[in-house]
Amino acid sequence: MTTTNEFGYVDDEGNVFLNAPSGATKIGQYAAGEPNEGLEFFTKRYHDLISEIELAAARLKDGKGNVESIHALIERIDKTLETPNLLGDFDKIRAGKDSLLAGFEEHKAAASAKKAEAKAAALAKREEIVALAESLANSNAWKVTGEKYKELLDQWKKLPNADRAKEQELWKRFSHARSAFDKARRAYFSTLDAGRAEAVSAKKSLIKKADELAESTEWANTTTAYKKLMDEWKATTRAAKGQEEKLWAEFKAAQDKFFANRNAANSVRDEEFSKNLEVKLELLKKAEALLPITNVDSAKAALRDIQEAWEKAGHVPRNDKDKIERRLKAVEDAIRKVQEEHWHRSKPEVVDRANSLVSSFEASITKLEKQKAAAVTAGKTSDVAKLDGQIAQAQSLLEAARSGAATLG
Repeated sequence: MTTTNEFGYVDDEGNVFLNAPSGATKIGQYAAGEPNEGLEFFTKRYHDLISEIELAAARLKDGKGNVESIHALIERIDKTLETPNLLGDFDKIRAGKDSLLAGFEEHKAAASAKKAEAKAAALAKREEIVALAESLANSNAWKVTGEKYKELLDQWKKLPNADRAKEQELWKRFSHARSAFDKARRAYFSTLDAGRAEAVSAKKSLIKKADELAESTEWANTTTAYKKLMDEWKATTRAAKGQEEKLWAEFKAAQDKFFANRNAANSVRDEEFSKNLEVKLELLKKAEALLPITNVDSAKAALRDIQEAWEKAGHVPRNDKDKIERRLKAVEDAIRKVQEEHWHRSKPEVVDRANSLVSSFEASITKLEKQKAAAVTAGKTSDVAKLDGQIAQAQSLLEAARSGAATLG
């Protein structure tokens, strides 16, 4: 028995023939199954090739096509046209190849335009860099501007080449601006030594103030005062490296003395607060024993007593404060959540919605059972089985809805 379609046929021996203008041409053999399977196999080859051609053409159009892979595809198309190995419309395959070739030309033109656009963009970016470099030439923000010139130079190096003559002209302008800035910066730092004596005097004055504060027990105010002194220190010009390090060591020694005294005082205070911590830990045990909440009103009353005792207990060590307060808050949140859930379940609209859902499922089951009875009468066994499944699912949902409704009110 021969199996055919509009493009060819497969005979009983599995020989595959293509309908060509010159007559049927054998293109292969399918021995793995029935003739109709062979027909489907060789026809699928055709559809797969057409899909691949259409996808490649679309990618070329979008500018996303891979040139090497499309070249390979065209070679396969040529091989298929020369030695057919599929059943399909070869005119459509030829048209697909023409579409790919046309897409190559468009791709080439687009690439050329893109390259020209990139060169123009690079030139525009270099002009932008030069304009910024020239605007910074007179800056006296030495560190920031010096870093900015390095950044601009890196940007320049990363740009693609454009018109050589124009690039050289712009480079001369960039180089001139950077050189002017460097010259001014060297001149500034050459005169910096004159200001260092004044910086040493100012920092010695700050050291004296720091020494005067070192024995203070006004912890908060003195901490603020030291912060202000530190800000002034940072704002003062640096001395020579060796001298700057010596001055800083003297300033830091006074500061460290104060903070060591403060930390010692805090340790004594924390020791006193440890007794308060013990009280609050016992209160936490009582609070956490309320969980899980079974009676929200009694839990709220008990928590109020615990909260009052908590406030009277006083401060605890700083390292423990957040941890124990989080634990107490967890109990407060649990009670609040249960209270909100009770309120939500008692809302009339929630109850009505739950009851309406139950009624809806009951009506659905009644309808399905009528349909099942009709199917049984008509002897439609498959419909009966299908409706049994739907009824079972609806009954499961009904039970869930009834269970939910029972918790409300």
